[in-house]
Amino acid sequence: MSPDPRFERAVLGAFRAAVERYCTVVNAGDVDPGSLRISVTVATRTPMGRDFAGKVHRIVHPSTHRWLPLARVVSVVCTVDPSLPDDPGHRFLIQPPALPAPRQAPRQALPQTRIESQEVPLPPAQPPPETVHLTLRYGADFHWVCHLASAPGWVPLGRWTGSRHDASVRLPEYATFLPRGELVYLRHQGHRVEFARSRVRPTYLVRVDGTPLRANGRPIQAGPAGSIEYADGAASSTRLDYLLAWDGGRG
Repeated sequence: MSPDPRFERAVLGAFRAAVERYCTVVNAGDVDPGSLRISVTVATRTPMGRDFAGKVHRIVHPSTHRWLPLARVVSVVCTVDPSLPDDPGHRFLIQPPALPAPRQAPRQALPQTRIESQEVPLPPAQPPPETVHLTLRYGADFHWVCHLASAPGWVPLGRWTGSRHDASVRLPEYATFLPRGELVYLRHQGHRVEFARSRVRPTYLVRVDGTPLRANGRPIQAGPAGSIEYADGAASSTRLDYLLAWDGGRG
């Protein structure tokens, strides 16, 4: 049975997006790109065409050379795994992880406060909120509420087609006033929310609170409220207003 060309195109498109996400997260995080020795595994549920591996190579090598020029791709493996579910029918593994493993904080004794010759320990610091509620609003008629858990990873924000099984903030397909694609990434850690720009659709200028958000640039920290603006040249622009609220009413 010959490979399904539509499935192969879908796998290659998803793989290209996965490589771009990996490069975006590395550039926005604390990993030194020069220390990366990247290994890639592409698993599909059914066998692909004879030139499939070459197409995978032609995606990963130019992409990393362009966006992670100091990194090296040392291994690319294409394999078949019949146990994969039909949807999406593929799995990608890019190592090492784009985010460094969290380091365990050293144990520290709380300082003591002496009051009338009695040692009274200071109360423990309040833990950071676990969930932030992000409200996005377009004009007076459209608004969406998204919930972001506190985690070190970046998640895409945008409007796109196809299935995703990882964390994301996916806006509905009917919101055609927004550009299609994962142009912006979000990260919520502790009490800090940041935006980062991907390399998807580079002709769009993205501004957060009036400041340009650039690929390979520094992330921008969100305020309690603000705006995300997408501009495609001087012809058109779309503005989303955002509002952040944490569990417990802290903002």
